[in-house]
Amino acid sequence: MAAAATTTTLKTDVLIIGAGWSGLVAALRLSQAGRKVIVLEARERIGGRAFTHTWSPQTTIEDTSRNAAPGDASPFNCDFGCSWMHGYFEGSPLKSIAERYNVPVHIPKPAKSVILGPKGALSPELAGKLGKNLAEAQRSAKDVAQHQGSNPPRLTESLGSFLFRADSPLYEGLTSQEEKGYASSLARSLHIPLGEKLERIGLRWTGFEQNFAGTDAAPEGGFTRLVSEVAREAVGLGAEIRTASVVQNVKLLGNGQGVSVRTKPGGDHADSATTYEARAAICTIPLAVLKESLSIFEPPLPERRQSTINRTRVGSLNKVLLSYEKAWWPSDVGTFTVLAANESGDGAEESAVSAGSLRETLSSTTMIVSALNRSSDSASNSLLVMVGADAAKAIESHERIEVADALHEYLVERIGGGGGGQGGVRPKHAFYSRWGKQEFTRGATTTPVALGEDKSPLDFVELGRPLWDGLLGFAGEHTDFDHHGSAAGAVVSGEREAKRLMALLDKEERFQSGKL
Repeated sequence: MAAAATTTTLKTDVLIIGAGWSGLVAALRLSQAGRKVIVLEARERIGGRAFTHTWSPQTTIEDTSRNAAPGDASPFNCDFGCSWMHGYFEGSPLKSIAERYNVPVHIPKPAKSVILGPKGALSPELAGKLGKNLAEAQRSAKDVAQHQGSNPPRLTESLGSFLFRADSPLYEGLTSQEEKGYASSLARSLHIPLGEKLERIGLRWTGFEQNFAGTDAAPEGGFTRLVSEVAREAVGLGAEIRTASVVQNVKLLGNGQGVSVRTKPGGDHADSATTYEARAAICTIPLAVLKESLSIFEPPLPERRQSTINRTRVGSLNKVLLSYEKAWWPSDVGTFTVLAANESGDGAEESAVSAGSLRETLSSTTMIVSALNRSSDSASNSLLVMVGADAAKAIESHERIEVADALHEYLVERIGGGGGGQGGVRPKHAFYSRWGKQEFTRGATTTPVALGEDKSPLDFVELGRPLWDGLLGFAGEHTDFDHHGSAAGAVVSGEREAKRLMALLDKEERFQSGKL
């Protein structure tokens, strides 16, 4: 007969729920200030949506491991969550983190890009024209949103309805329906950074945030290396990180005594349920998971907070890695933009995706394909394919090798040079993300303000407001007004909450000692 489950109670200054960027940065700052910190992470790894996949030249497509075995020679790496430190020289807080730990960064050099239509590569002249038109259409949308005057866009008007209207700058100078179709399909590539269909993004708030932009950079060895350095320093200063700790309850203790958090039995520290008590807590649970977890809070979160959580959208973005013995695509091309083969308006992609055919899903969406065979002598001869919005959700219902084989054959047809399924090359190794299926993410990142009369940028401010007289804070990319949807936003929010709690705890101690 199994022994009855026991409960262990541990006390600390600050409890942090989640060991992603925001949680670990907050833990480091609080530890540097001499505070005792415990970080609870539901996964068996740290990093959250910062995840670097590694593999070696010996890894095969049948290999199901997420990372190469320790000691494997010449491991390759590819980030499947965070990709770039945007605005690296323009104020991104990730720059100081990379410099603090002497992690070199890679700033990509300009590389040839090709736009592939259904009939093959578009001419450089046409591709250039389409790119300029899209940039001008985006600028125009931002101008309309920001200089509203007496005739602002309706709250029910989407970014898509503006970009695809007949007189849109997107179609400037294009005379044939075929070229206009290419322009529409290129605009659909915005599904990737936005994580959502253009018809679901509100026009009125386009460009409202002032995020980090300009120089892109990537940490050598991947983002896992960088976030692990933050964790290492925090632990060295006394912070404790408990992985495989799934939170069941977050409770406000009476008489301002703090916050308690109860975790499920199991994990890497205890076979019994554990209750933690702290003077304050920070919740960094990803927004999509928070939507499913509102019942864990006691007392319940205010109705306004619950409403904001439920109406803020979480986007879909997945990546597929196809790694080969040798590159079969043109070696001088760094990026392929593969336009949808069936661009015929708003309903085309959604209809094809809902039909359930993997081939139809791939051919109905615009994808960005990066060649990873250009950066160094140890490059992996790989293609990294980015898929957004509805198509990103759809591929999650298919197994990894099925997606790899279908995507390989499709790209061979579109790019050319590999022979496809008729005895041609096949990926030696493949990997993909399925953020929507992950229990502790349920999606990629928050989208810009979605369509709807009840939505505004202030929702991101509301999501970051502390509750319970300041004892329960919230951090994560979804809580930052200007930098939501990015690693920088997560870092900024972690810094914000750590600073706030340091002041709160200092004030409390001064009051108790009679110095206030």
